[in-house]
Amino acid sequence: MKRLNKTMLAVAAAFAVTALLPAGYAFSAEKMSAVVVFVSGDVKLKRAADKDYAELKLNEALQPGDSIMTAAGAKASLVTKTGAEIRINENSTFSIPGKSKVREMFDLSVGQVWGRMLHKMAKLNVRTPTAVCAVRGTEADIEQKDTLTVKVYEGHVDLTNALGKQSLKAGQISTVAGGAAPTAPRQMSGSEMGKWQESIDVKDIGKYLTQVGLSDKGVKKLDVKIESETGAKDVEIKLKKK
Repeated sequence: MKRLNKTMLAVAAAFAVTALLPAGYAFSAEKMSAVVVFVSGDVKLKRAADKDYAELKLNEALQPGDSIMTAAGAKASLVTKTGAEIRINENSTFSIPGKSKVREMFDLSVGQVWGRMLHKMAKLNVRTPTAVCAVRGTEADIEQKDTLTVKVYEGHVDLTNALGKQSLKAGQISTVAGGAAPTAPRQMSGSEMGKWQESIDVKDIGKYLTQVGLSDKGVKKLDVKIESETGAKDVEIKLKKK
């Protein structure tokens, strides 16, 4: 009887999560890598088994081998199964390697992403044509054009390729040209700090953390600064399910 009850609960849970996914999509909790939490503009998704791109939809579950492409003016955001949020800027191609053994490894072929850790155990590796960015406990911006540019706003990022490695701390920037080692980190100027990610507004992000199977016990706290007529005030906000 106990075994039967456990089986019935598992089936019920699977149906509950499947109800959140687009029609015709085959759900697999074990293979799911991320869920789409924001879409604006012309954003396309290509499944590993498909030849063509289709419209990317909110709440869509992503699996290894999936690829996202944003057009001019378009943006998207994902929450990963490992507890990171990844915001994707316009004119970007971003994918989840199908054969990677590292669940938190993602590929940025071209374009720009911004990532932050939502969970204490979160990890994120972003691989580009010029280097791998290991994001740890961090808020960071990664832009791949002719040259890779990495900016760290909080925590640290290890930037590595076959020719060298650099570790960036909060407030630092580094670049990597094709065929060259990462440059030594330097302090960012005010004009170099990005703002594009602030236009992405994710509602109730705690809900999505639960959707990818993370407990709110490990959810990180965010420190934000609120401006008022009497000056600036630092406020601590815990990301959790409402």
